[in-house]
Amino acid sequence: MKPFAYERALDRAAAIAALAARPNAVFLGGGTNLVDLMKLGVATPDLLVDVARLPHDRVEPLPGGGVRIGAAVRNSDLAADRTIRRAYPALSQALLAGASGQLRNLATVGGNLMQRTRCVYFQDVTKPCNKREPGTGCPARLGHHRDLAILGASEACIATHPSDMAWTSIACRPMTRAGTQCWSTPS
Repeated sequence: MKPFAYERALDRAAAIAALAARPNAVFLGGGTNLVDLMKLGVATPDLLVDVARLPHDRVEPLPGGGVRIGAAVRNSDLAADRTIRRAYPALSQALLAGASGQLRNLATVGGNLMQRTRCVYFQDVTKPCNKREPGTGCPARLGHHRDLAILGASEACIATHPSDMAWTSIACRPMTRAGTQCWSTPS
């Protein structure tokens, strides 16, 4: 693993400033996907800005019937939330099906939505990959592609997004306002 610096952000402004000051810096929440990619050499940040303790870990019902879910909410907490289980059971079920209990207890909503593909070519830095380095090619198109895209593929890439929560949110018609993810009840 490439050496990196670590900084715990004390507030949102400090987190943004730290990221802006270092072009190869990344936010760290639970780190369940990022750390794996760092071990493989796929992700090579110079600085990890820990945002896990910032106050973005709430699930709040909204007056219009939706819900505001903070990026730092742990997947296990979201899956167990009474409002989510009652009003959005598919979201709760997707979170419970998507990972082990150990991962759900560490993984965050923000990280779940931002995680990178699990395509074997993406994770192997000795192979070309358009997601890692645009224009290098996509060997998955002709190679090992059993678990990759059927719908939504392109000439550039056939990798899928690994988040069950992301696909469920699409099915539940998410509305994005000012960086906040809200789920509305499908009509």
